[in-house]
Amino acid sequence: MSQQQDPRLARGIELDMSRHPLVIMRARASYTQAEWNQMMKGIIELIKEGPFGLINDTRGSPMPDALQRRSIAEMYTNHEASVRRNFLASGIVGSSSLVNGVLTALNWLKPPPHAVKVFLSSDVAEEWVLSHFSTEMCARVARASSTRPVAPVAK
Repeated sequence: MSQQQDPRLARGIELDMSRHPLVIMRARASYTQAEWNQMMKGIIELIKEGPFGLINDTRGSPMPDALQRRSIAEMYTNHEASVRRNFLASGIVGSSSLVNGVLTALNWLKPPPHAVKVFLSSDVAEEWVLSHFSTEMCARVARASSTRPVAPVAK
């Protein structure tokens, strides 16, 4: 998926690629299964394309249902080598400690094949995701960012 494409894949779910390889996903209070499927296609394209990290801002959106969780599991299974190679980290931003606890527990039960951590703040999530990037990837994010400098965080 080129960086010039419209980052809005669906009305209810957005993949913001303006700072690629840092990708921001935002889901609204409601979205359709078709919008979910379109978003999953976008994630799979990213996985095939090359290394990236994701900030998944879940604040205000519903938890994925069983069908949607299954589609995530299938993505991991069907694209395992590319996921392990290219999906560097996912920082999930939740709206409360309770929601974040549920998200963390789900990830413990069935850990994804990439680094994942749950946060209350998108800034802290971004810092953590960037800590998984190479210096060159951080420089690409910094060039695309107009608001603040980006530097790799010591691991």
